[in-house]
Amino acid sequence: MELRRLKTVRVVVSLILFVPAAFLFLDLTGVLPAWAITAFTSLQLVPSLVKLFSSVGWGALGVAAVLLLTLGFGRVYCSTLCPLGTLQDFISRLNRRRSSSRRFIFRRQNYLLQYGLLLLAGALAFGGSMLLINLTEPFSNFGRITGTLVQPLLLLSNNAASWVLGRFDVYALYNIPLRVPPVGVFVVSLAFVGMVAHLAYHHGRLYCNTLCPAGALLGLLSRAALFRIVIDEHACKECGLCEKVCKSGCIDSDNKRVDFSACVSCFNCLDACPTVGLKYAGRVRKWPTAPEMDQRRRRILRDSAAGVATLAFLPGDSLRAVLPVPTGKTRSRFPVAPPGSRSVEWFTSRCTACHICVGVCPTGVLSPSLFEYGVGGIFQPRMDYSVNPCNYDCTLCGQVCPTGAILPLAPEEKKLTQIGKTKFVKEECIVFTKKTECGACSEHCPTKAVHMVAYEKGLVIPEVNEEICIGCGACERPCPVAPNKAIYVESNPIHLIAKKPEIKKAEPEVRVEEEFPF
Repeated sequence: MELRRLKTVRVVVSLILFVPAAFLFLDLTGVLPAWAITAFTSLQLVPSLVKLFSSVGWGALGVAAVLLLTLGFGRVYCSTLCPLGTLQDFISRLNRRRSSSRRFIFRRQNYLLQYGLLLLAGALAFGGSMLLINLTEPFSNFGRITGTLVQPLLLLSNNAASWVLGRFDVYALYNIPLRVPPVGVFVVSLAFVGMVAHLAYHHGRLYCNTLCPAGALLGLLSRAALFRIVIDEHACKECGLCEKVCKSGCIDSDNKRVDFSACVSCFNCLDACPTVGLKYAGRVRKWPTAPEMDQRRRRILRDSAAGVATLAFLPGDSLRAVLPVPTGKTRSRFPVAPPGSRSVEWFTSRCTACHICVGVCPTGVLSPSLFEYGVGGIFQPRMDYSVNPCNYDCTLCGQVCPTGAILPLAPEEKKLTQIGKTKFVKEECIVFTKKTECGACSEHCPTKAVHMVAYEKGLVIPEVNEEICIGCGACERPCPVAPNKAIYVESNPIHLIAKKPEIKKAEPEVRVEEEFPF
């Protein structure tokens, strides 16, 4: 294959993979099967690495494939498999006004910052905090951008089209309830996409070579890559075109060097070279040296990292003393973690906040958090019963989780997993305060942990059997009391096993056969 065609192959492959990546978070009807989601996410480096600490499966194969690909051809992952990388290429492509000028220039990579952030992210993750990974991991950030910013627009468009078609008695589309993300999550996601868009528009892949943990890890591996782009000093005509189109800024055309550890293998340089001055051959002769930093910059970086690490290790209770936490939706001390996540600690130490589970949840009960889990758990999903309850028969979130933060459960196992316990506040129930009938909580409880007992003046009032309650929240949503529900779910920091509800057999109806009237 001619080297010039490598760019075409790369563009085609990246577009083919970008479409299912976007559809994974924009699937409004749930047509994408869980096995397809698992197979695709197994190729995403950081989520699959995290999953290896929980179980060995598709993720192990995906990690092995990505690492072998990198050792063979460099950071091909960054240019083809990473959807955030493809999104940056789209944004960078918009800046056509610089195409006739010196669009990109060689810049010495700040390896001290890049590898320092990688080590800090790894240290925090081993310590149980996913703060830096949640903020910088590319696949999870792409999921939040798509699910938080794009999906609501798609839902609004669908519902508007459904309304218009309905005026003409055409019902090819139907109205889908709009899922509005928390304001804080929306603002932070918008700020992130603004930062990435700015960097991509003006500096190409600067984000990938500065903040991205996957880029830093693969950059280290690519130093030992079998095939690499090098400049042939004899064939090079010193035109500088390769440097102008290098979105990673890793080609120094003046000194005829390529910093291959920063190269994302986009192959733009091979396509732009008018001669055969670029080729695959050899190894980098020496490691590029990191730029010198004055002590003031070193001190700022060290102090910032220490501050982030301190906040990341703060538990949720300590955090509530220094940060505002949304109230009014639940009085539970801890957020309720999804069924299959074993415990709040297990979940927060493994979730990268990619929001795949949020997208596939049929009731929308899984909602992105902000600081409910503490700073270290920013963006990680929680059960928001003010929206809807957890479907009693659904196990989708565990089937699609790419990191093992939510482990798959069999339907019968899920029906006995107690993620929380229902608490009833008698003094706020309208049966007590208004002396009127209700019973909405009992009617919706799938296990009948909430049942009605005799109260006074012929009224009945809720009573909770915590032993068979699973904390699904079916009782909390229909409670008419506002703003604080008279019945709510108290989180179990460690998930328990509930007792099976007793199923009372209905007595057979006795029919008295009538004699034939004639």
